[in-house]
Amino acid sequence: MTTRWHQLTSAQFTGLAGGYGGAGPVAALAHAQLSKHLLLIKFIATAWSGDRAYRDRAVETLTRAQAAGPERFAHLLTDPLIGAWAAGTTRRLRGAARSEVPLGVDCNHLSAVAAAAAAATGVDTDLVVHVSGGGVTLPGLGRALTTAPEHTPLAVTVRRGRVTVQGQAGWQTLRTLTGSAERGGLRVALDDLGAYRGGHHAPPADRLDDAELRRWQDTFAAGWALIARYDPVRAGELTAGLRTLVPLAVLDGHSARSATIRDAFGAFGLTRPATPADFAVMLVHEFQHSKLSGLLDIQPLTDATSADLHFAPWRTDPRPVGGLLQGVYAFLGIGQFWERLLGVPQFAGRAADELAMVREQVRWGLRGLEAGALLPAGARFTAGMRAALETLDTRRLPDRAVGRAEQAVRGNHEAWLLRNAEALRR
Repeated sequence: MTTRWHQLTSAQFTGLAGGYGGAGPVAALAHAQLSKHLLLIKFIATAWSGDRAYRDRAVETLTRAQAAGPERFAHLLTDPLIGAWAAGTTRRLRGAARSEVPLGVDCNHLSAVAAAAAAATGVDTDLVVHVSGGGVTLPGLGRALTTAPEHTPLAVTVRRGRVTVQGQAGWQTLRTLTGSAERGGLRVALDDLGAYRGGHHAPPADRLDDAELRRWQDTFAAGWALIARYDPVRAGELTAGLRTLVPLAVLDGHSARSATIRDAFGAFGLTRPATPADFAVMLVHEFQHSKLSGLLDIQPLTDATSADLHFAPWRTDPRPVGGLLQGVYAFLGIGQFWERLLGVPQFAGRAADELAMVREQVRWGLRGLEAGALLPAGARFTAGMRAALETLDTRRLPDRAVGRAEQAVRGNHEAWLLRNAEALRR
């Protein structure tokens, strides 16, 4: 038996290292997620906790669904939140994570995945799923509401693409955000339903009302239009890889929040940004994390055993080399986007200030990376980021903006050294 590995070409790797990459490499990273998710599901099925009859029905259904509609099956199985569920459940089965949810309930989310796959591919089946969060969530479809107690097993029937859940009291559809442009549009799920949409630094928001949904749609569409018009390569990447946005609960009214979970390629959580420009920057920022996480699934870049800690200009705490790498890559993408807006009158002033600050932050971050525990591939990747920064440095910015950025980052470093002196001595 020959084992084949997902690999990027040298040109694809170099492109990604430079902050972009394009739609092709991003599609390759997305495709690799199918193999990852299937391997995790195989492990879950092998190490199963709970009723094995549930597992057997789910696996048999998935097998038939894959044969009946390979492309639709693959699209569903690369859903980012299926990745989050599979990785989280695998950690629980290996004793590396804990949860108040019964382990058998987490394992048997496989039956919900199988029901969604059956509906997508026209396969008829009968399964058993568990109630979670007041309903039964089917990936890519929505949530069946029920009055049954939490974690109750319920029968699910799929016939000719239609799903029926035992005792179903209502249905909430998974909604989407859409952005249009002359060269193509973007359509993403706005997931305020999924049982496995948590794990960010803020809890997921409850179901959005219609007025709030319209605000999300309007701001998203206008933000997407900025990316599509002024940064078309980035737009192509997002179209190829971004699948899901998870609204987060608003814990305070002072700042927007966003975060990407490594296991959920093509998804991230966020509070609604205040302006289209803020939404555009957030899309770029968080998708950089997704791209790098997808790359790390197939190509390690850092020495995971290193205990060295580094200064990250956007953080107050010391960061391991892997965390620093994620931050530098994200902020490089932000800088490249602001560089695209320098010539746009309504954004020129802010773009100059933002680019000056991000350039300086990335410069300091790269110094840490270049002295850090990088594998050979990581050194090549960091060299690509260094070259991209040098390109950004060719853009002349107002002296006042540059000086302010240099002073701010130096000040942050001095404060960081004082704040973390004890941790750095260990």
